[in-house]
Amino acid sequence: MRGALAAVLLLAAGGPAMAQSPEEIGQMCFGPTTDRTVWACTKIIDANLETKRNQAIAYRNRGLGYRARREYDPAMADFEQSIRTDPSYVESYISRGNVFMDRDQPDPALEDFETALRLRPDYTFALHGRGNALQAKGEFERSMRDYDAALRIDPQFVASYVSRCWSEVALDQLEPAVKDCTEALRLRPNFTNAFNGRAAAYLKLGQPAKAVADFEATLRLVHEQSLALYGRGVARQRAGDRVRGDADVARARELEPGVAERFRQYWRLDL
Repeated sequence: MRGALAAVLLLAAGGPAMAQSPEEIGQMCFGPTTDRTVWACTKIIDANLETKRNQAIAYRNRGLGYRARREYDPAMADFEQSIRTDPSYVESYISRGNVFMDRDQPDPALEDFETALRLRPDYTFALHGRGNALQAKGEFERSMRDYDAALRIDPQFVASYVSRCWSEVALDQLEPAVKDCTEALRLRPNFTNAFNGRAAAYLKLGQPAKAVADFEATLRLVHEQSLALYGRGVARQRAGDRVRGDADVARARELEPGVAERFRQYWRLDL
């Protein structure tokens, strides 16, 4: 880090990380997202001595810190400032697209992922993001083309196995769906979306006991996740366990009144 920036950061380094050196502040901003990212990137931004690209990275990384806190308004403001600072910085379009997805706004998300792909064709994160936006719009066939492309580039890209699994369930391609979600779990054993997607495939295959087991795997990892709780209830009902199934469904609806519709839309499950 240049000496001028180091001097400014030393003067600014009050608050929760007063003992941190300028180099450590830089590492907290430009490294992996932690609970100190917002604080550190604010110091970098306020110093205003970095190149445009590094300023754009600092805004984007601070936005990631806000998104991790579910503070979507300041996250969006930072991603937009990052894009204004350096319109060629592809990561900020992907990050803003992800916030649009958090807000259930797939149309502007799709625009951001497509912009990212114009800047960097065949970028796996942009392909995966565009696939997710298309999936959210119900365009499952198109979404699968993006997941296929991402996995051709990076066969270890676990999120695309899961997302492709979900689209396959919606399209009644059930054996491939089980295969994709199982591969995702091989790569990341505690991936709850993979358990949920495979469980949905088992429901459509008429194997409710296997669906119950997968939804329960999610619930062991995330207590009372409404989607898995609802799914376990439906699976229990179909397995003949009406009392516990009804209780699960009722509890899931208490936690999230719209869970049944979300469950149906994700996988085109007739309930």
